[in-house]
Amino acid sequence: MRSKSLESAATEHVSRVADYYDANTRRFLRFGESSSNDAIHRGLWMPGVTDTAEAANAVNRLVVERLSGHVPAGEGRVLDLGCGVGATVVKLARAMDAQVTGVTISQVQAEIAERRFSAEGLTERCRVIREDFAQLPAEPQYHAMVAIEAVIHSPSLAELVPSLAARLVPGGRLVLCDDWMTDKDRGLPARERCLDQFRAGWRVGSLHTVAELAAIGESAGLRLRENLDLTSYLHLGRPRDRVINVLVGAAGVLPPVRDRLVEKPFWANMIGGSALQAGLARRWLEYRLLVLERV
Repeated sequence: MRSKSLESAATEHVSRVADYYDANTRRFLRFGESSSNDAIHRGLWMPGVTDTAEAANAVNRLVVERLSGHVPAGEGRVLDLGCGVGATVVKLARAMDAQVTGVTISQVQAEIAERRFSAEGLTERCRVIREDFAQLPAEPQYHAMVAIEAVIHSPSLAELVPSLAARLVPGGRLVLCDDWMTDKDRGLPARERCLDQFRAGWRVGSLHTVAELAAIGESAGLRLRENLDLTSYLHLGRPRDRVINVLVGAAGVLPPVRDRLVEKPFWANMIGGSALQAGLARRWLEYRLLVLERV
């Protein structure tokens, strides 16, 4: 059972994640890489992708392919954890003719998602819950769960994953697309500083290797079925990214200055994003799609 201090720390972390997204979401939609698709996740420039809209939709396409045959048409239930503004919820509902529920901790995102579902005529099949996805009700069970760039915000994947597994039907799938830590250069001071800045900036509560996540899943009755490395399909080092690196470097040369800036959502995003770019480029982090299945 959790101690009160751990519970308090987790509650504070969740609140900081909510504040981060409430403050940054509209800017993400306006200036983000996937803004043309009204999504806030990263684009994947896979073979055959020719524009930003296709790149933004690539991860949705990969998810739909991995859920094909696992979600009953018409009566299937899918949960999108950390659903953002509902773009993936709509894609899933249309592709699989399923009931799709999105979960976000951000009031701003929930309101945008609700307006999207209404505009798309999908209010009967799509809904959004404003809640911490670690606090979901025990019912109903879902045929599939999806989390795109979301579960690293959890204060504890060791606690979250078993709770999600319990809410999956037997044979149900959990698809995670996120940043995962590698063992490359473990202990190197530059690596550890980079990962610490990523954690602090992007409000990362749980940064694990794939092997660690697989072990957590196994103990919860989830077997790792697929581990797909997507890092090479990201656009790293774009002109915008280079400008951000310069800004972060100029503004946060001294640790005390950086520590103050990282508490402000705008600068937190800049500092965390700069560290993420560095970590991905050096393969201290990798962007991977994982498929786990309840056995």
